[in-house]
Amino acid sequence: MIDKFKAKFVEESLDNVNDLEEALFALENDMQSKDLIERIFRAMHSLKGGGAMFGFNHLSDFTHHLENIFDKVRNGKIKVTPDLISLTFSAVDEIKYLLEKGDLTARDDLDEYNLMMGEIQNFLQGGGTGNQENSSVSGDDASAANSEEKTYLISFIPGEDLLQNGTNPLFLLDDLHALGKGHSIVYTHKIPSFDNIEPENNYCLWQIILSTAESVNEIKDVFIFVEDECDLSIEEVGKGGFEMNPAVEKLIENARNSNTLIKVSDLKVLLNKNETEGKKTEQEQENTETEQGRKKSQLKDHKISSIRVASSKIDELVNLVSELVTIQAQLSVYAEKKGDNDILELAENVQKLSRQLRDNAFEISLIPMQTELMRFQRLVRDLSKELGKEIEFVIEGGDIELDKNIIEHLTDPLLHILRNSVDHGIEKPDERVAVGKSPKGNIYFKAYHAGASVLIEVTDDGRGIDVDSIRAKAVSKGMIEENEELSHKEILNLIFQSGFSTRDTVSGVSGRGVGMDVVRKKISEIRGEVTVDSVVGQGTTVTLRLPLTLSIIDGLLVKIGENQYVVPISSIEKIFALDKRQLKDSFNRVVIIDNEQLPYVDMREIFKEEIKETETHQMVLVRHEDRRLGLVVDEVLGEHQAVVKPLGRYLTSHEVVSGASILGDGSISLVIDTNRILQLTSSGKFRGKTKTSTE
Repeated sequence: MIDKFKAKFVEESLDNVNDLEEALFALENDMQSKDLIERIFRAMHSLKGGGAMFGFNHLSDFTHHLENIFDKVRNGKIKVTPDLISLTFSAVDEIKYLLEKGDLTARDDLDEYNLMMGEIQNFLQGGGTGNQENSSVSGDDASAANSEEKTYLISFIPGEDLLQNGTNPLFLLDDLHALGKGHSIVYTHKIPSFDNIEPENNYCLWQIILSTAESVNEIKDVFIFVEDECDLSIEEVGKGGFEMNPAVEKLIENARNSNTLIKVSDLKVLLNKNETEGKKTEQEQENTETEQGRKKSQLKDHKISSIRVASSKIDELVNLVSELVTIQAQLSVYAEKKGDNDILELAENVQKLSRQLRDNAFEISLIPMQTELMRFQRLVRDLSKELGKEIEFVIEGGDIELDKNIIEHLTDPLLHILRNSVDHGIEKPDERVAVGKSPKGNIYFKAYHAGASVLIEVTDDGRGIDVDSIRAKAVSKGMIEENEELSHKEILNLIFQSGFSTRDTVSGVSGRGVGMDVVRKKISEIRGEVTVDSVVGQGTTVTLRLPLTLSIIDGLLVKIGENQYVVPISSIEKIFALDKRQLKDSFNRVVIIDNEQLPYVDMREIFKEEIKETETHQMVLVRHEDRRLGLVVDEVLGEHQAVVKPLGRYLTSHEVVSGASILGDGSISLVIDTNRILQLTSSGKFRGKTKTSTE
């Protein structure tokens, strides 16, 4: 059971770390923001408390010292500086490592941990840049602070499920007593009989009489992570410190014996020795009770808007839905064979429900890209500082959602693209000024929906890609002939060829083009596409087109020879019926339809199927960007909801197939990769060296 809670703590702590990093990025641009400082402090406070509770002792100790810095920051004793931001970013890296490893044992890990702790201690003791101002308090100031001491009655009534969320109320009481001098009273009247006790439930409630010079907000901060799980009231009952006297002792004793909460008015009378001071009128008492009742009502009506679910459970749900879609297809085939109207109606209803269930399951499996954007921001920040460049990283569309499996495969290619932009795209400040640009470069990350796809554009305003240099390098490597004519776009696409690089020396980071073949390969593995566009002196844009999900696609079922294949509907523009003479009279694999020349490939040749002479043929026109291509097939069978399965090892090398699907009759249908066919046809690989047309 404790391992389960530990795993939940780590998961929630990583969310806190992401929030902490996000707040740090914002604080770097607005170093005076009290809200951001408070947000950072709260994240650290949460990490410290949870770490101690679940045995992450190094984590708890580390965040405690880091929290002390930001406690001084929010109290105006330390200024936020670039040095402090950098130190905190380094500390965040250590926190991530501590969450992964738990308490450290390896000597190298401990040395790194102690080094970071030393840097934090130095900063606290005045070793940081732009450090303490007014950090010491004079004797007169101390007297003034003591003169502002007040006494409060705090009523803390937690819900029964408080312990189940990993909160220990005794720790909260310790934090309260650390603020000043106090006395706690525990009430036990809610504890049921032994037979009815649930060990995981909390049945106690507390009142605390606390004297402190701290503000009410400081007291509230102790309960900041349980404020929705308890009834809490903090009432001032007296000026100055709290001293126990016989009358107060008797009040506390009566409260304990009767299990009745102390009234604010009663305690005020005893502490101020003036019954009229602070005494509530009946109307005030009624208002207080009404407000407490309202809070309890809100607590009771609180609805859980979201839940945290293990990703493995979501994967299992999607797999089960995929299998249901396959079974539903088999049911439809069976119903058509039987010709029974009742069965046909049932099959149609099951089809509607399975489609709704499919859509709902996939919505659950989608996660916002924002979860990974922090890594990209951190990469740009750290790399720009390392290379001595000024770069602003602008994100648009971070709330766009994608299948989590796609995001997992997408992270490395995007990191590589951004690394290229920082290293080779953006110039150094003096170079930018020399060509009339702002010394600060810009990298724009934009994600948006485009039909059934998501487009991601990474744009920099750097030096761009020199196509003459690309062409010269390609000729020297024997990739193209010296006199071969290529368009601007075709030359740029050469950077995706294996082993191509415009740099003669190896960079410690990476050069534009280094590994871009790997980027295209990884994007292709998730049925995506990558393109590049660039203007010398103005910048470069790398565009990724991605499917929303990998598991199920809407496809067109076609027959080629004796086998059936699936063509993704998202890539289809039109379907034509061709007379056999049109193909026979075609020149260089181009047919004329509606006074327009359209290139085509015969899919029967690609899949080595027997070509049967028929009066008419079907041509499926597919499109990507400005390229169009006709796929000649024997017959178009209709729409098909394809559950895409990975290919076995015997088919992984097939160039134009991206997966397989099980049909309703139990047979296997291969999924055609139309984008790959377009690429291979453009390069002249298929017979006839067909060149695609442009509009």
